[in-house]
Amino acid sequence: MPKDWVLGRSESGCMRGDIFFEYICNDFNKWRIENKIKKPVLLLVDGHKSHMKLPLSEFCESNGIILYTLPPRTTHILQPADVSVFRLLKQGWKNTVREFHFESENPWNSAVTEANFCPLFAKVINAFDMPQQIKNGFKKCGLFPLDEEAVDYTKCDNTKLRNQRSSTGITSTEIDIAIKVIQAANLYAKHGIDTNLILRELNDMK
Repeated sequence: MPKDWVLGRSESGCMRGDIFFEYICNDFNKWRIENKIKKPVLLLVDGHKSHMKLPLSEFCESNGIILYTLPPRTTHILQPADVSVFRLLKQGWKNTVREFHFESENPWNSAVTEANFCPLFAKVINAFDMPQQIKNGFKKCGLFPLDEEAVDYTKCDNTKLRNQRSSTGITSTEIDIAIKVIQAANLYAKHGIDTNLILRELNDMK
């Protein structure tokens, strides 16, 4: 395993609160101190339960670490790792494993194991300019530099909004008519025409 790596494990292979707490206390904060990074430090995490433990929150507060949870269901547009890093790593890992299986010195029945995983994964990471990819991720997410227009809102799920609109019973045609009425009302008001008078006249015509 490369010397600058930190490795943790759990029986399920999933992140746990105690493992994440140990990483922040013994590794992340130690790295911050050794590199003389000024406080406060902003640490962005997703809303996984392993990140939401009280001891972790207390440790971060006492050590100048601002633990900030991204809004639910937004990691695909606001988490730099999701936006700019993971896709490259996944594709790179597939290619590396495929090459590993076809190496002349590798028996056909060889598999990725605990013994060879780290060297293979290091090969994937070193194939990319990872610091630049991470910077690109922060930029695409509008986090740094701060820019709300940089976020790709086309990836947002409009299903809920459509369902809310449908539940009101308002049709697309009625929405179009309402838009035209508002636009016309603004135009009349701009020319000093009393739109309330027009509305009363229309009601009298019913």
